[in-house]
Amino acid sequence: MNGTTILRSLINNKQHCRLLLSFSTSPLLSHSSYNIDIGTCIATLQSCAHTTNLSKGKELHTYMLKSGFLASPQAITSLINMYSKCTLTNHALEVFNFPTHHDKNVFAYNAIIAGFVANGLSKHGFGLYRQMRYMGIVPDKYTFPCVIRACGDAVEDFEAKKIHGLLFKFGLELDVFVGSALVNTYLKFGLVVTGVLSIFSMVEDFHNGRAIHGFVIKMGYDSGVVVLNSLIDMYGKCKCASDALNVFDMMDEKDIFSWNSIISVHERCGDHYGTLRLFDRMLGNMVQPDLVTVTAVLPACTHLAALMHGREIHGYMIVNGLGKDGNSSDFDDVQLNNALMDMYAKCGNMRDARVVFDHMREKDVASWNIMITGYGMHGYGDEALDTLSRMCQAQMVPNEVSFVGLLSACSHAGMVKEGLEFLAEMESKYGVSPSIEHYTCVIDMLCRAGKLMEAYDLVLAMPFKADPVGWRALLAACRQHKDTDLAEIAASKVIELEPGHCGNYVLMSNVYGVVGRYEEVSKMRHTMKQHNVKKRPGCSWIELMTGVHVFITGDRTHPQTDYIYAGLNSLTAVLHEHGYVPLI
Repeated sequence: MNGTTILRSLINNKQHCRLLLSFSTSPLLSHSSYNIDIGTCIATLQSCAHTTNLSKGKELHTYMLKSGFLASPQAITSLINMYSKCTLTNHALEVFNFPTHHDKNVFAYNAIIAGFVANGLSKHGFGLYRQMRYMGIVPDKYTFPCVIRACGDAVEDFEAKKIHGLLFKFGLELDVFVGSALVNTYLKFGLVVTGVLSIFSMVEDFHNGRAIHGFVIKMGYDSGVVVLNSLIDMYGKCKCASDALNVFDMMDEKDIFSWNSIISVHERCGDHYGTLRLFDRMLGNMVQPDLVTVTAVLPACTHLAALMHGREIHGYMIVNGLGKDGNSSDFDDVQLNNALMDMYAKCGNMRDARVVFDHMREKDVASWNIMITGYGMHGYGDEALDTLSRMCQAQMVPNEVSFVGLLSACSHAGMVKEGLEFLAEMESKYGVSPSIEHYTCVIDMLCRAGKLMEAYDLVLAMPFKADPVGWRALLAACRQHKDTDLAEIAASKVIELEPGHCGNYVLMSNVYGVVGRYEEVSKMRHTMKQHNVKKRPGCSWIELMTGVHVFITGDRTHPQTDYIYAGLNSLTAVLHEHGYVPLI
């Protein structure tokens, strides 16, 4: 067994002391006939850090320098960690700052920040975090626990609250380690109630969170903005948007964190209309939104296809310099640009989505997928195929989502031949195994093209048990082509899979309706009553300068209800004159 093999065996078994003993007697560093690879060096450095063996660490540093290993970011990170564990933060900083070693990345920053904070130099650690953000490097779940600890050790609680707000933007508010660091920091500031509420928020413990709310009122803490913000956050994590809004509305004083919290709560709970309403209130109260606000509001514009609101937010970002180099460090270029693209695409404005896409300095797989899916959604099949081609030319590897968007594009554009070819070759050519979602897209494509029997054959032949979406696509196509026999087969299958889904009964009833079999329509309605299946009220909305207006079937709460219903009745009468027969 050679020397390198022995070292690797000790590394794998985490025998740090034996490893360093073997290392000290090994000729590997002095004899030219032996070569230690970079992986062994990095693992041995970890053992030096674990045992705080500075002399061996320095010896290894010299060897790695001579061997040209310091171009590796992993090597730099391991050296920073070793020197930090040996309490030589000045040496760690020299390695970090050495200009020819590496391009600084999130791993190097995590190592140097952790080293400074662990050695009691929290202010310096927090300064490095600020430098990292200024350089445009995005922190991750390993950065924040150290930075939050630095806030607790040396920085004002305001910085901790800023980072708490930033966690929502990066989707780390539920991470256990980040949450634990946040709780400990709040407790250090004496914010015991806030700390306890953060714990209940993390585990979504509504019962105990509500008990703490009662305690807050009893003890007279309900006038503090920080405590009330924590209550809003707790109710939001427990999916109780109405309770969160009650707390918000009773606040005499609201800061930016209050507005961001309540807006984020409504977006997480799926109340997109409420999200935009609160955003309008925020602007009406002359509170200036920040990037956290924008990140929460853009998805609401996307879900409601509220293009005007989305454009206003985009314009606000440009005018106020949000997300531009030198103006804001709390911004992930790719993430926010993806959100903007998605909003424009879902609102049907592919031109502006393309403008955002073309101006992005960096693109990830999600960026390309948004464009492919957007083109597909609106029937631009050729553009979707061209985007996939350019994606591959840019050395981006398509994934499952890419092909769902692409096959959907073929479906909406009537490109049956191309869609079938992509399904057949996506695994052999692109390494992506077709899933139930991909087959469902092709079934929908065949149905739209009027190839119902081919769609039915594919449902039976595919290597998965058909899901309700595939059967429903076939059932909907049967209505258009008046094929009651195939519709009855599809309806029996989809009702078996989802007996409580009202749409299945409605679709079959509509099939009977278009061929004039009204007795079956009546029977289908009776079946729905027997199984206590209720048709959900229809809902639509329209975006005007005054905001987004929502309309629900049978609702009479709108201030202009009489005028609206008079207009609808007039339109219905005209439709009847032209032979329109309403469906179920």
